[in-house]
Amino acid sequence: MERSIIVPWDFTEVANFALEHAYFIGKVTNRPIYLIHITNKESKIEELTRQMQEVANKFMEGKEIKVEAVVRKGNLTKELINFGQEVNAYIAVMGTHGISTIGKAMKIVKKFVKMPFILVQSPVFFGEYDRICVPIDDNKKSRIKMQWVRYLSNLFESKVFIISPTVFDGWKVKNLNNNLRFAEKQLEQNLIEFEFKKIEANQNFPEAIYDYMREVEADLVLMMTTKYKEYIKNLKKPENKELYKKIPIMCVNPRTDIQKLGGFN
Repeated sequence: MERSIIVPWDFTEVANFALEHAYFIGKVTNRPIYLIHITNKESKIEELTRQMQEVANKFMEGKEIKVEAVVRKGNLTKELINFGQEVNAYIAVMGTHGISTIGKAMKIVKKFVKMPFILVQSPVFFGEYDRICVPIDDNKKSRIKMQWVRYLSNLFESKVFIISPTVFDGWKVKNLNNNLRFAEKQLEQNLIEFEFKKIEANQNFPEAIYDYMREVEADLVLMMTTKYKEYIKNLKKPENKELYKKIPIMCVNPRTDIQKLGGFN
C-alpha cells in the first residue's frame, strides 16, 4: 500500500493551516492526504464526513493531489493510531493552539513512535522547507532527526542549520561531539549544504535556537518530543514567542529500535 499523510481534523482554523502545510509535502511526493476526525457520537459520522469532504473537494480544486475525509468514533489517540496504520501514514501534520495546549499535543505525538508530526499554528509563509534548523544536544537517540533531515533535503534541496549548546560534563562533551560528527558525516555524504553554530554556555539555549532561526530565516525546526515542551516553555523574548507561532516544528520521537537504523551505532 502506498504511503500517505494524515491531518488530524478538528474544524478549526489551524486545521486548515495544517492542510496547507501537508499539501506542500504531498505535491512533491505525490502522496495522498487524509483528513481524520474522531467523534464520540456515531450519529454524527455521516454529516461530519460530508462537511469534511466538502472542505477536501474545495481544497483540491486546481491541484493534482488526492485529499480524502474520514470520520471515526472512539478514543482520539487510539483511533488516530489505528487509522494511521490503516492508510500506511508516514508523517502527520497537525494544527495546534500554542503553549496552552502543549501537553495535549504531546500526548498524541508521543504515541506515534515511528512517525513524526509537523505542528503548525499559522498559514504557510514560505511554501517549502528549504532552510531547516536542527538543534543537536548530547542525547544519542536524537540522531534519528538526521533521517528526516535527509528526507526533507531530498524533497526541497534544503540547507541545514545545526545549532548546539556548550556543555562541560566529560560524558556529555563526548556524546555531543559524537553527535555533531555524525550529523556532519550524514550531511556531507548526502551532499546537503549546512552550517554549524555553537552557543556559549551562559546563553539560554531555547532562546538561542529561535534567535538563530530568525537570523538564518529558517522555515522549519526539528525537535525531539522529549525536548519540545522544555524548549518552548523557556522562550521569554516576545519576538521568539511570535516566531514560535509562525514556524512549523517537526517533532520526532526517540526510537527504541535505533540500533537497527544503519549508522546509528
